[in-house]
Parts: sequence; structure tokens; C-alpha cells
Amino acid sequence: MTQDEEKQLSPIFVSLIPNLMEGEGHIIPYHQAVSKAVKKLGWQHKVIVPIDNKVDKLPVGWDEGLSSNSLEREGNLLIKVFRINESIKLAKTIANYLNCKVINHSNCSIIFLERFIHLQLFALYLALLWVPTDNLSVWLLYRLDTHKDNTRWIYKLLNFLIKKKIKPEKFKLLTDSDRLEKSLSNYFENSVTVMPIPHTDISHCSIKYQDVSKIICWWPGSPREEKGWNIIKKLAHYSGENTKNIQLICAETSQVEPVKNGVELRLVENYLTREEYYHWLGISQVILLPYNYPAYEGRTSGIFTESIMAGKTPLVTEKTWMASELLKHNLAELVIDWEECKQVFDIIRKVIKNDTIQDKIKKMQRSYQQFHSVDNYACIMNKIYQEMML
Repeated sequence: MTQDEEKQLSPIFVSLIPNLMEGEGHIIPYHQAVSKAVKKLGWQHKVIVPIDNKVDKLPVGWDEGLSSNSLEREGNLLIKVFRINESIKLAKTIANYLNCKVINHSNCSIIFLERFIHLQLFALYLALLWVPTDNLSVWLLYRLDTHKDNTRWIYKLLNFLIKKKIKPEKFKLLTDSDRLEKSLSNYFENSVTVMPIPHTDISHCSIKYQDVSKIICWWPGSPREEKGWNIIKKLAHYSGENTKNIQLICAETSQVEPVKNGVELRLVENYLTREEYYHWLGISQVILLPYNYPAYEGRTSGIFTESIMAGKTPLVTEKTWMASELLKHNLAELVIDWEECKQVFDIIRKVIKNDTIQDKIKKMQRSYQQFHSVDNYACIMNKIYQEMML
């Protein structure tokens, strides 16, 4: 068999990324992990991103070809309707990329979209109208409570149209939350596969804290209301004896200032490189995740997953996805009420010293290391592919 024939037989997995968010968040490390999984399967991986993506160091081999657009700007439904022209521009660049780099280059090509709004999904549908689809598959990974969104009917309609445009068995819905799997499958009337969170390889960085004289608590990420910004402000401004030797790390744009007899406050840059991120994860003992319910009722958190993988102690809000994960592992002690600052600091001191709790975290860590891995991601990808090809 010639090299060209082998390529024809090898599936092409296309990561379609309409918005790189200027490099912030999960997108780049997520698709780098996906690339590792794809390579383990012996498939080809292509990544297509916008031309003007404002990312300084784009991973090697990623293609810049999608139109730059502002489809995700805030606005009401009427305003977004007038952005159809931008969706059409995006669709043309998607179709052009598929025709040039994907179509006729393999007997099976999979288009993978894991972060999108309806206008971007509409662009994908339009692109499928302009390219041969006999050998194309579409995998959509839904991360949010889309079934509760005001525009949920648009997603349901676009799912239907895309499924009609390709062979029905080659349309797959995915998520990374067992809670979302149930609700989304009910709403979309389509089976949904739960995928691992694969960008959790922390083996290359130190995960031991360095200063045992302090309890280092970190609120990772940029300040956002849904991630408990107001709660962090309250904790930073609390004065009490139980804050002694506790250091709070948060972004410099969080607008918090130290107070007398309060926590030791340390501010870090709003945007961290992956190396800087893993540094702070490494030296922290407690990860503060006062994320809002219902925003995180079914939505997952990569930071939570990485904190467990690193053997850290996360504190979370009740009823959230993170809380449900902890309860599966008998860690109800880490699901807390954030309203009383004194109680929060008392809990921080208690859980760090409790050997039983720390042992349960280690057990959960081992479970996560098995499920949330590149190897398991590749395994589930291959299972979906084999079922699709039957």
C-alpha cells in the first residue's frame, strides 16, 4: 500500500475553531490534547482558526484560514439576525478549507466543533451545502445548558438540518458532563456521548506546595461574576483571627485590597501562560471555586478537574456540577455555603488538616487520572468512530 493510499484510509479529524478568544481559556490546550488523542489512533489532525486571531504563539501546524468576525458580540436576537452576512463569510472560508485540505484527502473526515454559538453553527451548515458530504461526519460537543437557552430551538433546528445534510449515522452529539448528557439528549432527541476532559496533563510541572507555613488558596482565572467575584471580594475584605497564615491568590484585575487582620493577598497577572498557571496550581493547597448556581449546574470546569488531578483541595458551591462530582466520592465536606466568611476560613483550616478528607481526594484523583486522560479520550473517539462506520 502506498503512502497516499494509507492517507486515504486514515480518517482526518478537523478541529474547527471559529473563535480562539485571543488564546484565553481552554481552547488551545484542549485541542492540543485532542491532537495527541488523534495521533494515538493513527488519524490525521487538522486545526483551522481565524486569520486575525491575536494569538502570539499559535501551535505548530495549525492553519489560519477562517474569516475573522464578531459573531459573539453581545446583542439581542434582532441584532444577531443582521449578522447573517458575517455567518455567510465564515461559511465560505469553512467550505474553502474543506475543499482544499479535507475533501478527497480521506475516505472519512470528521468535523469537530466544541465551542460555538448558533451563528457559527449556522455557518457550518451553510458550508456543508457547498461541499461534497458523502465522506463527511460532524461531531458537536455541547458544553452549556443549551436546552435552557432562549435560542435552544435554533440549535435544535440546526442539528436537524446538519443531520439531514450528511448521513444520519455520521452526526454525533457529545458533551463533557453526565448531567448535560441527560438533559441534552432529552431536548435534542438524540443520543449524547460524555467525553473526558483531556487537557489535564500536569505531569510536567511541580504539584507540591512550597511554603508549609502558609495555607495558600487560589481563585484561578479572570474575574467574572459567574465565577464568584463578589464572594472573593468579601473573603478578601474579611478580618478575623482564623485568617492567620492564609494567603489568597487572585488576578490583579479582581479589584481587591488587603485589610488589617485579614488574609495575606497576592495578586497575579490576569492572563497566565500555561507554565505560570501550573506554577500557581503547584504551590496552592486550596482551590476556591465559588462558581454560581445555576450557571454551573451542568457545566463542567477544567480548573476543577485539574485541581483534582493535582491532588489539591477544591471548595465548591452546592448544586453545581463540581459539587455532584465531589459527592460521588463522598466529599460533601468540600461543598460549602460561601455566605459566612468566618465559616469559610474555618472550613479551609479544617479540611487541610483532615487526613480522612485528604485520603478521599487521593482516591478521587486516581479515578480522574483514569477517566480524564488523553488515552481514554482516544478510546472513546475510536468507539464513536467504529459505531459510526458500522
